[in-house]
Amino acid sequence: MGNIRRIQELVRNGLYYLTDHAVDEATDDGFDIYDVEAGILAGKIRKTWPENDKQEVIGRALDGRVIGVVCRITPGGKVRVITVYEDMPLH
Repeated sequence: MGNIRRIQELVRNGLYYLTDHAVDEATDDGFDIYDVEAGILAGKIRKTWPENDKQEVIGRALDGRVIGVVCRITPGGKVRVITVYEDMPLH
């Protein structure tokens, strides 16, 4: 199973959590837990950091904005959401 499918399956089963930093960043950008879930469940991996098994997932929040979620799968088999942000195009 690919990384995005595994992450999505864990999230679908409620096996994920947000760090305090992720909660703060999501709130600052006007996102909530449902936006994070939606972004992951319909998202794709854009970037990986193999040295620490982190993935950047890009998807859509419930309001249609592009949401970025950096996460990793813990040794205990949960998705740890490290940070959340609105993915803005570079001009």
